[in-house]
Amino acid sequence: MAIVDKPQGGLIIVMSVLLAMILMLMPLPDSFRFFRPEWVLLTLMYWAMALPRRVGVGYAWLVGLFMDVLFGGTLGILAFAYALVIYLVLHFHLQLRQFPLWQQALSLMSLILLVHVVTVVMTTRVTGWHAWLPAMVSTLLWPVIYIFLRGVRRTFHVR
Repeated sequence: MAIVDKPQGGLIIVMSVLLAMILMLMPLPDSFRFFRPEWVLLTLMYWAMALPRRVGVGYAWLVGLFMDVLFGGTLGILAFAYALVIYLVLHFHLQLRQFPLWQQALSLMSLILLVHVVTVVMTTRVTGWHAWLPAMVSTLLWPVIYIFLRGVRRTFHVR
């Protein structure tokens, strides 16, 4: 009889995404609001790379839809953008996992920029150069988030 690892830790994944949503909703002074990292997207990208069978396009779409509702934006824009990015992460997750953290961060920066391009194009709002700062800050924070979530995954035996 073969031993099959049952998926476990689904609540940990959900709780980490909820924590990321709370971090996205925390108020910041106007001078710092453009430096807010994409907490939810970074968390989704980590879980999609680490557990591609657990966190997929549908999961990302639901989280994006929930974020659209939370932010009061046009319904479906973040859902589409998150689903697109997670599709690309899933497609390249084996390659991404082989990269060192700095190279992962640069690769993921392009995907975070893709979300910003999609949201800017679909909402037809023109923004300045400061609108791209969250992607830069997210890139710099990727190694910290990766190490933290990997520690959470190992501590709680999420698989």
